[in-house]
Amino acid sequence: MQDHKIQIDKKIFLLFSFFISIGIIANAQVSSVEFGKNRVQYKKFTWQYYQTQNFNSYFNQNGQEIAKYIAQVAEQELPGIEKFVEYSLQRRANVIIYNSFNDLQQSNIGLGTDWQSAGGLTKLVNNKMIVYYNSNHADLHRQVREGIAKVLVQNLLFGEDLGEVAGNQALLDLPQWLIDGYVAYVGQNWSTELDDDLKSEVLSGNYKNFYQFAFEKPLLAGHAFWYYIEEKYKRENTTYLLYLARVYKNLNRASQQVTKKRKFKEVLTDFMEYEQDKYEKDISRRRNYPKGSEITDYTVGKRIDYFHFNVNPNKRNGSFAVVQYKKGQYRLLLNEEDKDK
Repeated sequence: MQDHKIQIDKKIFLLFSFFISIGIIANAQVSSVEFGKNRVQYKKFTWQYYQTQNFNSYFNQNGQEIAKYIAQVAEQELPGIEKFVEYSLQRRANVIIYNSFNDLQQSNIGLGTDWQSAGGLTKLVNNKMIVYYNSNHADLHRQVREGIAKVLVQNLLFGEDLGEVAGNQALLDLPQWLIDGYVAYVGQNWSTELDDDLKSEVLSGNYKNFYQFAFEKPLLAGHAFWYYIEEKYKRENTTYLLYLARVYKNLNRASQQVTKKRKFKEVLTDFMEYEQDKYEKDISRRRNYPKGSEITDYTVGKRIDYFHFNVNPNKRNGSFAVVQYKKGQYRLLLNEEDKDK
């Protein structure tokens, strides 16, 4: 590993969930899981880990090379994400790596809130990230960035130990779509796929206001909201808005500082109007395809082929011309009022 000392733990332990204390890897088998949320396991996971300067990267059978890659990417991405979020990692984060999505589906990690336990051992509290390999390194890269962002944002907003988390969650009442959207935004600023999804939702007419949108599509709504703040109020104000929300513990006061609007609700209303207007203008500027220029090729039945289908460019009726091949003969058909000539 580049510039980082790598240590491989030789201890092998069974895992439904595992506990971590400072500097100690404990062999443990979960004695209780949240009722109704345990998952059926079809394979036994054997775990090892790499330890780098800022991450413990846990991997199971045949996952060593993936773990090396993820540990390297995580160390490379951490400084830039810390700079953007304006918060530094206080202790090593734990990266739990699965070789496939199916393996992830068998894990009990992340099903509920992970709290500290008694006896000097600590469950993974706010300092873990879970990724899986799906043969797409670009997507794996995104997962790592989002995982780091989630660790930093959770520690920033709620703290790292049980007392801090419980106290800050009670005082800081931020909507979950806002937090999750910020994490997704830090992990991946924006993309054409996200833009297409947002365009479809905004122009669908299914939502009267932002709250309906956030209820149906919370992650997309949250991600789009932070990108909207970047577009309209500059990129540096995204982190500043989150900072003010944490300091003031009031979204109205925070948004007033950044957007000059008195109520956060007004910002959300403006978001919907801004996005709808943007996409409607985009559609109006696009050049329409000329009528009657479409050519298709298709087969009807086993012995008849139709091809070179052309719609009449004159809008007065729905006539069309098509070439028919039947029993070794070609015929040019003109269909008017459902009658062939």
